[in-house]
Amino acid sequence: MIEYGLKLPFKFFGIWYSYVDVENNQQLMNVIPERYRNNCLLYLLESNFRIPPHTDSEVSTIINFYVKTDGCITQFYYPNDSAERKQIKNQTTGHILNERDLVKSTSFIAQPGDAYLLDVSKPHAVLPPKPKLFYKNRMAVTLQIKDKSFDEVLEMLNETGFV
Repeated sequence: MIEYGLKLPFKFFGIWYSYVDVENNQQLMNVIPERYRNNCLLYLLESNFRIPPHTDSEVSTIINFYVKTDGCITQFYYPNDSAERKQIKNQTTGHILNERDLVKSTSFIAQPGDAYLLDVSKPHAVLPPKPKLFYKNRMAVTLQIKDKSFDEVLEMLNETGFV
């Protein structure tokens, strides 16, 4: 569907999203009250390269259902008001930020089978467990909730009993 990164003749390095027909998609959608499900989309997220600090485009809140993680760290940051923001090809409302302009916030290492609610309007990065650029292949089914804030989606998860 869309990719962000570097395409070489033999391989793509970065992060990419694909349309996906998940066998248990109804089970995944059950975390959201039925009246909001028409504002939700499921995608397959894959990455194989260090993802620098960024904010996502077109969406502020997602739920990632992790399939493969390769031990990667999801690191969130507090932005500095004067932080330089750049956009790369395919970014619309999101930005890339320089780590030197940020202060580390919370982080986590997801395990296969974990699910996390993420505010992707906040700067975050995906970092390999060792100081390297590449990793095998990280994979998650991403439930994107359009036009809802993190707090609104958290309330939805409370309503359905998934928090």
